Amino acid sequence: MDCCARAIPVGATGIAQIVEIVWQLRGAAGARQVESAKVGLAHCTGGGIAGLDHGVCSIGILAR
Repeated sequence: MDCCARAIPVGATGIAQIVEIVWQLRGAAGARQVESAKVGLAHCTGGGIAGLDHGVCSIGILAR
């Protein structure tokens, strides 16, 4: 799985980031594996509202 945008900031993109972090922490990320991964951070913003850059922000921190 790549980490490109998935159109819905806290939906598909956020879930894809969390899945990638879980794979990294489990040592199951294949060619993308970060050696000795212990902590992962996912950050998504979006949901623009007229006059605002972003209407939604989510941050997830996972550790093994």
